[in-house]
Amino acid sequence: MSGALHLEITASSIERAHADLAAVWIFCDERPLQGNSGRVDWRLCGRLSALVTGQRLHGEPGEAALVATSGGLSVPWLLVVGAGPREAFDARRFEEVVCDAVGRAAALQARTLALSLPDDRVGKAAQERRARALLTGAAAGLASFGRGAELHLRLLVAGEDASYTAELLRRARPARLPGEVALRLPGAAAAVSA
Repeated sequence: MSGALHLEITASSIERAHADLAAVWIFCDERPLQGNSGRVDWRLCGRLSALVTGQRLHGEPGEAALVATSGGLSVPWLLVVGAGPREAFDARRFEEVVCDAVGRAAALQARTLALSLPDDRVGKAAQERRARALLTGAAAGLASFGRGAELHLRLLVAGEDASYTAELLRRARPARLPGEVALRLPGAAAAVSA
């Protein structure tokens, strides 16, 4: 087994997430920052925008920055991952972003990582592809770090979306995962494994 990835669905916003580390992504062609990255930027008094305008972060795939939140968020550290152009952000790119974030969180020896599904509204088929991409990307990111790694991934959703998201993840289970993925839900636990 390459590691243990525990997935927990949490009714919380990125600003109020409780974890060692939270992850957001930014697009190379979206200014000002939008969605979770925009809200986090506001809570951090423009620190992400300063990284972008100072040319230290562009939003290209493979880019990342670790930012101390200094009390602006509930988490002590924020991982900002480049996602490339907004138009190219499909399930495959989301899988790559999740893989990158989880691999970096494991390398930082974080025990818990909080992140959200993309916050744009898409159809049911696209939601299932994203859920599959989340599971595949997270498992691959943890497996790339090495044997014996363990990470608790807190998937942040709006309270009313928790049950739907849990069912979506159960249905979207990929055929093969490198290692074991345990899906923990409030009041119950179900293991999803390859």
